[in-house]
Amino acid sequence: MASVILILGKLCFAAIGVAVGARLAREGWSRGEMGLHGVALAAICVGGIGLAAIPIGQSLGDTPTGTGVALTGEWSMRAGMVLFCVFIWRTFRPEGLLGGCAAGGCAALLIGALVFDLRSQPSWAHYDYGLLSAQLNQLSVALPFAWSCLESGVLWGRARRRLALGLADPAVVRRYLFWWSAMLCFVLICLLAMAAGEAHDAGRNGLADAAQGARGILYLGVTALAWLGVFSSSRKTSASATAA
Repeated sequence: MASVILILGKLCFAAIGVAVGARLAREGWSRGEMGLHGVALAAICVGGIGLAAIPIGQSLGDTPTGTGVALTGEWSMRAGMVLFCVFIWRTFRPEGLLGGCAAGGCAALLIGALVFDLRSQPSWAHYDYGLLSAQLNQLSVALPFAWSCLESGVLWGRARRRLALGLADPAVVRRYLFWWSAMLCFVLICLLAMAAGEAHDAGRNGLADAAQGARGILYLGVTALAWLGVFSSSRKTSASATAA
């Protein structure tokens, strides 16, 4: 049951990722500004499709086709994460060397950890979350999300203070909150994957299944936050503009 919830959560997030990417592409094209929109579009679409391909490949069993699909998904997801690092850098830290160095360091860890995991896993169809390589892999994925969570949390706090003074748009404050919440969910997803591996190695399969099921629920939560942050807020903005 836990694996079903996890796969459902991943597929739902992949679907909303494609939908959000399409919206970003349309908005960027209409404004003639495909800079950061283009980076965000590529990160969401490539990463989301990769995330969906991993469980599909694993479901095909220990076959060349299944392994190929799963590995294609893994590399696609890492490509999306590297682009996400660029997005965080250009959005939150465009000035100075700190942001660029942080993005480069995250990208190097993402690729290095995956290569280490590829050489360590006995079978990609039966992924072992308890291996050291798997734990490092999850940490490398969690790091960009933690960075984005920190940056957006700071901005959310500032926006809340400005809102209290009547100097900020409530819709903007909500979007900061949705983004911060989604990033926190992703960090928890990675930490729960590590916890599931530890629990499985300790023979506590019930706890491992609970952790995996919680990951699926968090993926569904991120899907809902993406919908609220992009589509629901857009409808409210359009309705307010029409009324005005």
